[in-house]
Amino acid sequence: MAPPKSGELLARVNFPLYSINVITERHILVAGGGGKSRTGIPNKIEIYELVPTKTTCKAEPVTRYPTGDCAIMNSTVFFHKGRKSFALAAGADEHCQMYTMRYCLLEDCREEDGDTRSERADRRGSSTALRRRRRSESTSKDHGEGDRPDSKVENGTANGVVHEITDSAKTEPDTNANSVRIGFSIRPDTSFQTDFSTKQEPFQKVVRFAPETEVLFTGGADGCLRAWKYPQYKMIYKVQAHEDELDDLCISPDENKVVTVSRDGHGYVWDALDGKQVCELTFVPPGNSSEKYIFRACRFGIVEGDKSNYRLFTISNPVVRKKPASRCYLTKWDLRRQALEKIQPMGTDVLSSLAVSEDGRFLGIGHLSGTVEVYIAFSLQRLYRAEHAHNIFVTGLEFLKSCDETRRLAGNYDASLISISVDNHIVAHHIPYPATMGLAGLLIVLVGVIFIVYLLMDFYGL
Repeated sequence: MAPPKSGELLARVNFPLYSINVITERHILVAGGGGKSRTGIPNKIEIYELVPTKTTCKAEPVTRYPTGDCAIMNSTVFFHKGRKSFALAAGADEHCQMYTMRYCLLEDCREEDGDTRSERADRRGSSTALRRRRRSESTSKDHGEGDRPDSKVENGTANGVVHEITDSAKTEPDTNANSVRIGFSIRPDTSFQTDFSTKQEPFQKVVRFAPETEVLFTGGADGCLRAWKYPQYKMIYKVQAHEDELDDLCISPDENKVVTVSRDGHGYVWDALDGKQVCELTFVPPGNSSEKYIFRACRFGIVEGDKSNYRLFTISNPVVRKKPASRCYLTKWDLRRQALEKIQPMGTDVLSSLAVSEDGRFLGIGHLSGTVEVYIAFSLQRLYRAEHAHNIFVTGLEFLKSCDETRRLAGNYDASLISISVDNHIVAHHIPYPATMGLAGLLIVLVGVIFIVYLLMDFYGL
């Protein structure tokens, strides 16, 4: 069993976090906020750069973008080759708000600001409380207080672009990278309605993107799966997938299938091209239990780097919470045979989020208690457990990219998982490489084998 850990605090923000995306080998995007309530809690998008330290890494903010009255609850980021830029699709109530993100030097971001230097100084001087609220603290210690220099915030609204760059991004350069720091310019693009629920307040619950076919898939309160052609934002088809709100969806690596799960207790596999139903996911808990379960999340993972060979992973919670509490389950599916391949009991702590690493080797699990776990995708064996990594339920998980550059930045670990929560914390969970003998160990074993052979030969008089 994996030893308990606590995770490593990368950054602390001043708003609740609901969505996380990995942009590049060294940049992550988080979003959230207080919504439309007048509590003073901002609604923001923030982009952080991973900066290596002596033993691990820390996260430095490079871009901040306020989103007005809407808190982004779900999002996806992708790179569009035709436009040569990143696109962010974000859920803003019942709409999908599109943003264009491009690389920019931090100094260039400042030059794009529409305000003069004196105007920015006047605004900073007259709004001390606002400046203090915008401060973000970063540290590499486990949930420790990180001291940073006072942040200088610069806002600009030219061409719909808003940037807030901190001094820490300029005064603490990455010693392993160029001295020039890279940020992102964020520009609002199109907004289109994706949910039309009449039974309750409409809202978009999830959005995913298929890069090869250039199709956006959305789901929300009305239980419909909708496919939109990008960048025309024309609806290709609509499927009444569920009777209740659609909780999660995922796209297969070959982009032929789409899986949806809902709080109505059903999970379905759909043909990504025309929206026709392929099969239903039927989960029966072990032990002939009559307990009813609902799927909470679903993710695909590749096998041995082959996009045509993949498995589906789902997490399930009991519908009714009772005493004694029933177990939750992690399940692995083979959609080629349309069969359940493996079931892993997860204890009684309710499951809240799921992530799969880019290479398909690891699974990240978030719990209602704030606990984060990492499992081996092949065997569903637990590798890592961070008890109460967050003070409240985990709202999002994302593995960093499975490449040498990211591993070097993170501290030479086999994999790194980032978790977020409404406790305003961004926490990293590192998985070390499997222990090996090393050269000294091999020499000792070789000497031992030779010694045993010598004893046996001497014993038998050979």
